[in-house]
Amino acid sequence: MEHKTLSCEARTELGKGASRRYRMAGKIPAVVYGHQDPISILVDAREFGKKFKTISESTIIDLSVGKDTFQVLVKDFQQNLIKESIEHIDFYEIEKGKTLRTHVPIVLEGNAPGTKVGGTLEQKMEMFEIECLPKDLVEKVTVDISALDLGESIHVKDVVIAEGVTVLDAEERTVVTVTRPKGESDDSEEEEGEEAAE
Repeated sequence: MEHKTLSCEARTELGKGASRRYRMAGKIPAVVYGHQDPISILVDAREFGKKFKTISESTIIDLSVGKDTFQVLVKDFQQNLIKESIEHIDFYEIEKGKTLRTHVPIVLEGNAPGTKVGGTLEQKMEMFEIECLPKDLVEKVTVDISALDLGESIHVKDVVIAEGVTVLDAEERTVVTVTRPKGESDDSEEEEGEEAAE
């Protein structure tokens, strides 16, 4: 999968006051943690905004801090909804050849026939929790709904997953379903009863 790059700098001052000053200067306080002691860093807010229109746990980032480079995932972030700005980022360092756990988005593909006859499409899961090696990490899992009829569902066990990737969610969980219109089953039963009487 494609890697993104991000240049950062070491953070020299800690504390809430320092964090406010950094943000005013266009920097996002962040931390890198994983298989070594946490490292406090600063991310350029403008560069981050340009490269990451959406923030996902499924994108590997080559993070450069001075002479050091880390391969990381975004594990968490804090956002100021009023200012529409990122306040803090937690990066998780991954190791080549070592299994990692993360979350990837589920993307629906196609048009469900059941929605054309009055059914309602309901996506019950937005993310899969997966386990894989860094080299096998996928940015998303696509679920084909083009055969999903009225009253039918797709469960975790029905989804085709890329080789080397294991989904950790329960197999019986519903990913997406097309629900019947309210009262449809009752109407059908009444019609069947009338036909039998005739």
